[in-house]
Amino acid sequence: MASSGDSVVGSTRQPFDRLPTSVIPSLYDITIKSDLNSFLFTGSERVTVKIIEAVDRIVLNVDDVAIERAVYIADGSETNGRVVIDTEAEIAIIFFQQNIHPGSGILTLWFNGKIRDDMKGFYRCKYTNSETGEEKFSACTQFASTYARKAFPCWDEPAIKAHFRLTIIVPKDMVALSNTNIVSENPFKDDPSLKVVQFAETPRMSTYLLAYLFGEYDYLETKTNTGVSIKVFTPIGKKEQGMFSLRMAERSLEFYEQYFNVPYPLEKLDHIGVSDFLYAAMENWGLILYRESRFLFDPENSSNITKIDIATVVAHETAHQWFGNLVTMEWWTHLWLNEGFASFMQYLATDRIHPEFDIWSEFVSRLSMEAFRLDSLHNTHSIEIPVGHPSEVESIFDAISYNKGAAIIRMCHSWIGDEAFRQGMYSYLTKFAYKNAVTEDLWRELEEISKKPVQKMMSTWTKQRGHPIVFVSARNDGNKRILTLSQERFTFDGLLDDEEKQMLWEIPISVVTPDDPGSPRVSTLMETKSMEIELDDLNSHDWVKINSNALGFYRVCYASDMVELIKPAIVEKRIGPVDRLQIISDLFAASMAGKTSTVDFLKTLSSYKQEEDYVTWAAIDTDFGKLSSLISYTKFQSKFAEFGLKLYAHIFGKLGFDSSSDDKHTDNLLRTIVLGRLVSLGDDNVIKEAKKRFVDHLNGKVMSPDLRENVYRAIAKFGSDEDFDKLFELYDKESLVEEKLRLARAAAAASQPARVQRLLDFSLSNKVRSQDFCGLILSTLCSEESANLAWEFYCKNVDEIRRRYGTHQTSAKMIEGLIRIFASEGKKNEIERFFSTNNFPGLESYILRGLESIKNNITWLSNQAELVGTFLMSI
Repeated sequence: MASSGDSVVGSTRQPFDRLPTSVIPSLYDITIKSDLNSFLFTGSERVTVKIIEAVDRIVLNVDDVAIERAVYIADGSETNGRVVIDTEAEIAIIFFQQNIHPGSGILTLWFNGKIRDDMKGFYRCKYTNSETGEEKFSACTQFASTYARKAFPCWDEPAIKAHFRLTIIVPKDMVALSNTNIVSENPFKDDPSLKVVQFAETPRMSTYLLAYLFGEYDYLETKTNTGVSIKVFTPIGKKEQGMFSLRMAERSLEFYEQYFNVPYPLEKLDHIGVSDFLYAAMENWGLILYRESRFLFDPENSSNITKIDIATVVAHETAHQWFGNLVTMEWWTHLWLNEGFASFMQYLATDRIHPEFDIWSEFVSRLSMEAFRLDSLHNTHSIEIPVGHPSEVESIFDAISYNKGAAIIRMCHSWIGDEAFRQGMYSYLTKFAYKNAVTEDLWRELEEISKKPVQKMMSTWTKQRGHPIVFVSARNDGNKRILTLSQERFTFDGLLDDEEKQMLWEIPISVVTPDDPGSPRVSTLMETKSMEIELDDLNSHDWVKINSNALGFYRVCYASDMVELIKPAIVEKRIGPVDRLQIISDLFAASMAGKTSTVDFLKTLSSYKQEEDYVTWAAIDTDFGKLSSLISYTKFQSKFAEFGLKLYAHIFGKLGFDSSSDDKHTDNLLRTIVLGRLVSLGDDNVIKEAKKRFVDHLNGKVMSPDLRENVYRAIAKFGSDEDFDKLFELYDKESLVEEKLRLARAAAAASQPARVQRLLDFSLSNKVRSQDFCGLILSTLCSEESANLAWEFYCKNVDEIRRRYGTHQTSAKMIEGLIRIFASEGKKNEIERFFSTNNFPGLESYILRGLESIKNNITWLSNQAELVGTFLMSI
């Protein structure tokens, strides 16, 4: 099937080749001297290498770093090299006048470069000293995925592991950190304002895991029960905001050591929040870096969702110390071995440490649902995908590698059982410690322990794109209920090309019935296109639910009579919240794909009016938001808003604005969802109360952090111009990053064009950190008019956006997020024309996904909008 927008895809890059294997490094001895006034650095490195076969050149990676001189030393003789840089291939070729013979030697390089401002490689961070108010700079590194070459010449591929000895020369009054402990710290003889800091040798590891930084920081410290030092570094004056992360870091490390039965191999694990960081966090071995907003927790001013985000991101990065650092993927094709497993393990660890979070329900409503969305497009990719040129690597840091990867590991974990999973992990981690692995290596270890055909089954999920939808119908034969199941690839447009029609998954099928809703009556593996399951002693009036607890990564589409039978169980909550979530989410997905009617989805929603569980509402609200976006292109907006106000009335009546001592942790999360939707729908009572609380807040009355963003959104959307100005005044005065982001995101919810434009212009100002720009732009997509303004803003500023982010995933997410909301042929054609002349090499798939989403939106409007409108007018 031809994908929409083929005209935007194209590349003139030269064919990509991995580095030659004729020369392999074993030890880097690196010295870096930095200047925060000129933002320049100089460096030298002595790399111990093994020459496998006679060569007249050495090839390694370098990007935007100048190599001044190259010398190779072996057997007491020196050979000067001539350096040629291939900027497109990001390599340096060092030529020698005669062959270098097999054996060991030392390659010595002298180099220099810029301390960058784009949060890649070795870069600077701007911050304000809390004591003096002075604007200052620190410096840190971000080497994943292929940015180590922007800081020093190296073999920048994950399979080419080596040891590292690092020495950095930095201002004497600054904290200096790297992967390992400091072994010496002395004044720099040529400049008393500097110091020379030498770090212990690292384990054998990949270049992307090396890290170093220096700046002004406070810290907290503890030790695990096995003696590993855990330190949390925070900006000066914010040490107390690191306490929650410190506890989570300590308990995560202890959990993983016990769960894997593999000791953490370093003496320390530092965690630090930095002011400018392009990712949420980075798992450098022994030195994890975080964006401040994903790391600092203020008990008085941080929300519950922030607490969960911090807990899971700390657990995620700590899991990487084993998955990714100890055992590393052989090439980026197997990125999901790092990210999928860390994403799964973060939930396993958080559940053990904070059971009150009900985190597995959060897993389904957040990770799985986003993975389903992306994986339902024709322009998705398989979990394992060939990756070549460095610009292509960023394109797979997405919901497929992370979320779908985690979801299928959860499915495998459930299928083989926790004990087999743990033993398989132990075998995998010990066999491949300090080495590299591919996906098949993992399956082999799990299969050996579990005695189940793991490789055969799981390969159907990793090697082909997409996921299945299982169609289910039922008939009775005497006292037997016979289920007929069939599978096909699920796509949002409901269309399949010849390749997709042949796709087959091995699907773990679980069947739940009324006699024991919490435990599957049948568990089996669906290995064919269709199958039948016989259930004894089940009459024609009993409901049947497939995929217990949504443990399988697939959609289910029931025959209409089966949906009717299960509705009373939903109303009476005789099935669990995750199962209730899955039923409505699968029904919505099927309606979007034309497998059933969206009217059926809306009718089934009436069974959820008494719903009170957070996770179920999280799924309902996501689907309601998508439908609301589509309805905004019709004349039925006001009727849909009325429908929504009635739908949310019961749960708001139960929750209200304020929490109570009887509330569960998840009640606060649910209140945030419900208030957010009611603000969007313009509920008069909610808007009136929000305005009152905003005035109280300005007058010094403390407002719950969980309420603030929705109160601010109400002001942005329905408040006066003077009130809107107050949001920006509060932003300027605020020091807590989380609160600043709340205020900015809320301002983006304005519906008036002048306010939206003000926020867009503000997003590129020096008051907004580059890492937060993308999120603010996407927060403006609350209406068709706002989306058009955001798109025009993007087009006008595309050169600056390209300069800031290049082909980084930030740019990718912005592109897809901006364009997928539209629903007209005219806009689709306009976007295609724009990207035909504004190339983002490596990110073509994101453009295609966005264009495919527009096409799907158009199809839905054509096929179902009038039917939905008729239904809304009738109620």
